[in-house]
Amino acid sequence: MRPAAFIVVAAVAGFIGGNVLQLPEMFDKVSGKMADNKTQPADFWSTPAIDGYGKIHYVDTPAFKPGTTPGLSNKIVFQINRSEGDIRQPNLGLERVARVTNLYYAAGVPLNQLKFVVSINSDAVPAALNNTQFHKAYGVDNPNLKLIDELKKAGVEVSICDQSVAFHQLEREWIDPRVTHTISSGTTVATLQNEGYAFLML
Repeated sequence: MRPAAFIVVAAVAGFIGGNVLQLPEMFDKVSGKMADNKTQPADFWSTPAIDGYGKIHYVDTPAFKPGTTPGLSNKIVFQINRSEGDIRQPNLGLERVARVTNLYYAAGVPLNQLKFVVSINSDAVPAALNNTQFHKAYGVDNPNLKLIDELKKAGVEVSICDQSVAFHQLEREWIDPRVTHTISSGTTVATLQNEGYAFLML
């Protein structure tokens, strides 16, 4: 292939790749404009299990429905390693855990039959800070603690990777007592997967 052809191919690949990476932002813009033109009923969104978090629009469809599929263990370990959006708002990964919990509950699975574990690590670690340390770092109380409270009420265990705590040069006692310390997120996920937990990266 001649040098000029290489340049054309590289340019096209760069254009495609750049636009693919921007697809989530493009989708948000388009869906936002579409939503502005449509009025939704008051009960369109709900948070049946985790009050005020992880809103869902429930659709009663039989395909892959956890509430009617026999033999399910309902065991999931969620790994959250990002801090997306506004740090003064609840971590989006925790919001997604709340959404999955709401969906399972709405689909007919009682909360006492859910075995959900959250493993926070990497850049998501600030979500687990106590109010004092979070306020020192970001000037506001930790917006994740109320969400963690609601998750715990539903039986969801929230844990922190102590390797990530160390790498971020944080003290272990700065982590809120609502959160369970583990030696690492990797060992937590691997241990639970060996116990039959499904793995969801959020």
